[in-house]
Amino acid sequence: MHNIIQKLKIGYEFRSVLIIDDDIDVVLSLARILKKFFKECITASDGESGLDIFLTRFQANNPFTLVITDLELPKIGGLRVISEIRAISKNQSILILSAHDESEFMAEAIRMDVLGYLLKPLSMPKLFESLDKIFNNKNIVNMNSATEIDKVTGWKKYSALTNKMNSNKLIPITVLCIRINNLASMFNIAGKAFTNEYLSDLAHTFEGLLFEANGEFYRTAKDELCLVLDGEQIKYATSLAKNMLSVVRYFHKYEQGIILNSTLSIGIAYGTENTLLQSKLALAKTNNHIGGISFFSQTEEDQHHTFTDDRNILKIIFNALTEENILPFLQPIADVNTREFILYQSLMRIREDNQLYGPETFLHLAMSMGQMPMITRSMIRNTFKLYSTLPENAIISISLSFYDLNDEGLLSYISYWAERYDISSCNIAFQIRNEIDMLENKYIFDVIKELQSKGYKIILDNFGLSQCNFLNLLELKPDFIKLQADTIEKLQSDSMVSVIHKIIEIAHAISSKVIISNISNIDLIKLLHAANIDLMQGFAIRVPYEVLFD
Repeated sequence: MHNIIQKLKIGYEFRSVLIIDDDIDVVLSLARILKKFFKECITASDGESGLDIFLTRFQANNPFTLVITDLELPKIGGLRVISEIRAISKNQSILILSAHDESEFMAEAIRMDVLGYLLKPLSMPKLFESLDKIFNNKNIVNMNSATEIDKVTGWKKYSALTNKMNSNKLIPITVLCIRINNLASMFNIAGKAFTNEYLSDLAHTFEGLLFEANGEFYRTAKDELCLVLDGEQIKYATSLAKNMLSVVRYFHKYEQGIILNSTLSIGIAYGTENTLLQSKLALAKTNNHIGGISFFSQTEEDQHHTFTDDRNILKIIFNALTEENILPFLQPIADVNTREFILYQSLMRIREDNQLYGPETFLHLAMSMGQMPMITRSMIRNTFKLYSTLPENAIISISLSFYDLNDEGLLSYISYWAERYDISSCNIAFQIRNEIDMLENKYIFDVIKELQSKGYKIILDNFGLSQCNFLNLLELKPDFIKLQADTIEKLQSDSMVSVIHKIIEIAHAISSKVIISNISNIDLIKLLHAANIDLMQGFAIRVPYEVLFD
């Protein structure tokens, strides 16, 4: 928590915030916190005076960095306040602070490009997370900067990249979205000046690697870079990405006993539309610590449709929430020995105009816009509704993300709907990704332990050679561990099979059952028997299916 506070203080002297709320206790409390991050903190107790203050500042060419408003305000309501502000300034950053979490309020927020939706009582981690996104959101025009060139790298900024994308929509390009892992920690530990020197030198090194193609670099976020290549150049982009990974591994900067070096994660995409978003989706699949390369590829469900921009995706999400079109598709998980279905994993789909979309289409954006708790709640409710269609004593499994586990109302919501549909906690499993950042977060770890204490089963997902934290495994003692998707390949490798067998042995020692997914060939079952794997999942077992009620 200390590190994020120090990070948010950077740039304090250039920022101002307007708080519009008629609850004096909330205003005083929020202002006391925000004064750490904003030089000016102005308050208004009703919508009319709030709009007057905003307009006066805007006309004086001194707009606020951020406006935070309640929805229920005297004189002029919060939604009208936002609408009036948006009519004056399309780029004004706005956060809603409200006691409501109903979908109609979220709908209006999406329509008016609100950047965040905070619920009362205010959660400090969620507030800090929202501020971090706003301070580093390159979609927002920087009110205090007249230049579009990043001073550290010498490259153009995000706005220049989006202008390029919008003006050349029919021209195919290849995009490499590059994240410098742990850069935020470098800023916190080594300081801004030293870290910026490291980043500047690294940028020049990357420029030196680009010699076979026409391309342009951009700095799109504090720890994110983009390279845009003309035309379809996946082969060259892959080779270049591998060179970058190799170079950065040995690239370091040394000063006064401190050595800075990092790893890269790179997402690659090609196309004429939505290529930047697709490269970000690919980037989201890479490991945040050890890095790597990932490519965007559409599933069969997505290949007939392409969204034009992020805003359209947000509208798709909103429509799905309000029209109950966030759908659980069930995929059974079977006992290796008996072939009996034991678990049913609930897989998220969105239906729009009779077309189904998988999570790779919208999940990254939903997470970055703070909408996952709403989506997951809908999934929980709709999945529990299906339980009566399953065999007696079946276990139904729902995935929970980092954002879901930070939802303070999650446990009570789960309990309410489980009771409503008369499902015992022992018949409900929650699938948690085995990620270092996530499980080392004390709050999240405590939430998982509380789920266990209430009788819910835990599935530790993505467990394997690159995500093999045995301390987490021993402390959590999950009911199931799901091995990484590439485990089948490793079981067929003489050099890896003994390691996988040892992981399975340890899991069994703490009474965890082992699940392996991606079984596309029924002949692989002999291999699973030999490895002593308990449960199997995949298209060879059963494809995901929708439950239709009469």
